[in-house]
Amino acid sequence: MEKQLAILMADLTGYTAMTDAHGGESAARVVGKYMSIVGEALYGTARLMQRVGDQVVITAENASDLFTTATRMNTLTHEEQHFLNIHAGLHYGAIYVEDGNLFGSTINVAARIMNLASRGQILCSLAFFSQLPRAAQPLFHSIGIQKLKNVLTDIELFEMESSTFSNNEIDPVCHMHIVTGTTGFAIPYKGNTYYFCSQRCLALFQNEPDQFVS
Repeated sequence: MEKQLAILMADLTGYTAMTDAHGGESAARVVGKYMSIVGEALYGTARLMQRVGDQVVITAENASDLFTTATRMNTLTHEEQHFLNIHAGLHYGAIYVEDGNLFGSTINVAARIMNLASRGQILCSLAFFSQLPRAAQPLFHSIGIQKLKNVLTDIELFEMESSTFSNNEIDPVCHMHIVTGTTGFAIPYKGNTYYFCSQRCLALFQNEPDQFVS
């Protein structure tokens, strides 16, 4: 059955680097915590439809419920110590649902939007933005017309305004964020101070610092 739905696709930023640094057991623990956060963040009609690794697909009957869900996910992942940030894409359109599987170009566009988002960034299409209640629209700003890979029509994208979370530092090795002042693992390098979640990440950095500094 095809229906008009809002869709959110989100990944954990730096999941591969974190897995390389800390191993499969840590990756499983992070994904387990992530799924707990997703469950806590779901609002109104929002439903988790699919999960592949660290990527989740959530739909809702309206954009407002999914906007609230995305905001909660972003806040909760930022608040979790030694965790990864999300990056996410939001879209709205026709989705064909069969046996819990989703089909249609709306899915592809949402995935492309997610892939454009950077750490902690939530982007949405004009189609999604237009479905938001007027009170929520000022919480977004346009980033212009964007060309999406393998999507025929260029679309305007909007970025969700969010807290800066300026008290968080990013471990350059495993990409997990750290609340400033809560770790004893920090070293200066080329005029900057880098913070680490553990002695292991600090040691990996010291061995080849330029590998982790862009």
